[in-house]
Amino acid sequence: MGGAESVPAPDLRVKRAMALAKMDMKDVGKFWKQFRKLDKEMRSQIDIEDYYEAIEEQRSIYGDGIFELLDITHAGNIGFGEFIQSIVVMCLFEYEEIMKYCFYVFDKDKNGYVEKAELDTILNVFHHVGAGEKLVGNPAKAKKSLKIPDDGKVEFDDVKEIAERFPSLWFPAFRIQNNMMVRYMGESWWNKKKRQLQDMKNLKAKRKREKELEEDAKFEKLRQRKIRKKMGMIKYYLCPWNRKIYDKMYPRRVKEADHGLSAEELAELRRKAREEAKRLEEMMIKNPTTQEWRNYQKAKERKMRIKVQREKGLGPDGEMLEVPQKRRPKTEGPDRKQRLERRREKHRLINKTIAN
Repeated sequence: MGGAESVPAPDLRVKRAMALAKMDMKDVGKFWKQFRKLDKEMRSQIDIEDYYEAIEEQRSIYGDGIFELLDITHAGNIGFGEFIQSIVVMCLFEYEEIMKYCFYVFDKDKNGYVEKAELDTILNVFHHVGAGEKLVGNPAKAKKSLKIPDDGKVEFDDVKEIAERFPSLWFPAFRIQNNMMVRYMGESWWNKKKRQLQDMKNLKAKRKREKELEEDAKFEKLRQRKIRKKMGMIKYYLCPWNRKIYDKMYPRRVKEADHGLSAEELAELRRKAREEAKRLEEMMIKNPTTQEWRNYQKAKERKMRIKVQREKGLGPDGEMLEVPQKRRPKTEGPDRKQRLERRREKHRLINKTIAN
C-alpha cells in the first residue's frame, strides 16, 4: 500500500469513504497514521483483533456486520481501504440508521423480520452474555417487559419501539460508534462533519424544492393565460370567481393540486426557498472545512499581498514598477501671477486688433 510515512494512492474504498464524508487527502493522512500504528508488522494489513482492541470492544457478529454490509471479505485481517471505509460508515450513522443496521445484522434470513430467538441473540451479544448465562440487572427487567407479537415475528418498527421504550437494552449498539468516534479524529470532528453533511443535504433539498416551485409557477402562469384567453380580458379580471369553471378544461398540475397553492403562494414559497438556499450557501462558504472557504481565503490573501506590494512599488510577482512622475503642484507665487497678467494683456491686444 505504500511506504511507512507516505499516504498511499487512494483505492476504490478510500475514494468512497472520501466521497461519503467529504474528506480531503489531509484527513486521509490522519487515518493512515492511525492505521500504521496498528500495523505492527508493517505489511499494510492489520488483524481484526487489533481493530477491535483499538476501540476497546470485544469482537462480535454485531461489529463484524459492518464488513458484511460493505462486502468486505477478510481472513482475519483487513487493509487500509477496508479500515477507513468501515470506520467512516459506522461513525456517520444516525440514530435510525444504527437501528436499521442492527436489524440488518441479526435478520439472518433477510426476510424482513427477526424471530424471538434472534432477538435474544441481539441482547446477548450487546451485553456480552455467554452460553449458559442470563441477563441480569436492568436489562433483564426490561427484557421481561417486552411485548412480542403473537406470531413471534418482530419487524423493524417493533425493534425501534423497543429501543425507544427500553434504551438500556440498546445502549451497547451505540457504544461501538462512540468509541470509534473518540478513537479516530475525535467526537467533535465527527459531529461537525455530520452537521456539514446535513447542511449540504438540506441545501440540495431546498434547490430541488425551489426548482419544483418554479416549474409549478410557470405551468400555472401558462394555464391562467389560456383561461384568460378563453374567458376574455374583461370577464377574467371582473369575474375571477368564474375561473374555476375552466379547471376541468385546463387542469392544474398534479403536484400543485396536492398542496393546493395559488400562483401568489407559490411565488412566496419560491422566494423563501431562495432565501433559505442563499443562507445555507453562505454557511457553507463560512465553514472553514469547505473548499469554498479555502478558495475565498486564498483570494483574500492574494488581494492583500498585491495591495502591500503596490504600496512598496512592486508588481504582483514582486517585480519593480515604474513610478509615474508626479505633476508639479500649482503654486500661488509671483511667477504664476505674472504669467496670468501677460496672458490677459495678450488677449486684450488681440481683441483690440480685431475691433479696428
